[in-house]
Amino acid sequence: MADESLYLGGTIRERFIAVVTQHDETAAQRLEPLIDGPEDLRRQREEAWDLLSEGARWAAKALTSAGVDGTDASPIRDAEAAFNRAQHLDVQLLKLSQLDRYNDAVALLVDSVKRACYHGADLGPLPGGRLASFRAPGEELKASAEIEPHATDLQAIGGELGEALLRLNELHLGDPVDIASGIFLPVTA
Repeated sequence: MADESLYLGGTIRERFIAVVTQHDETAAQRLEPLIDGPEDLRRQREEAWDLLSEGARWAAKALTSAGVDGTDASPIRDAEAAFNRAQHLDVQLLKLSQLDRYNDAVALLVDSVKRACYHGADLGPLPGGRLASFRAPGEELKASAEIEPHATDLQAIGGELGEALLRLNELHLGDPVDIASGIFLPVTA
């Protein structure tokens, strides 16, 4: 079973894997070799963009399975894109709520991804959703507006996306161990 201390601290990857494996000892054993990720917060921010991009794909897949099309699943590479994706997922959740059937599992998955995206909006180097306040139209961004990523935001992203991946599994739309392995294993040619 995942170490409880990972729920109180750790890196984005440690938190993600701890949540994904919290009730599955076999999954924990299979993913344990992948748990060591970068400690540097800037490198973890890069890992966050990859995880958020994967989460966006999971949300799109789940929404499509429920009958809601048009979900943006393009890669997320910065705080502004994370903020915009969270806003987009709010709209998609509204569409989901207007369907004639219950889709609680899909809504919970999408909501987890949305919350992770809002945390991603705070990772910097420029805060997502607030860029307009730093510049006039057509003006370059001011370098003084740059911020450093916070460990708590990175951990929250890992936890939220771990929850989303578990829900993807509940919907029978993907195996958590296979997906997590695909995210963190280096691609070999």
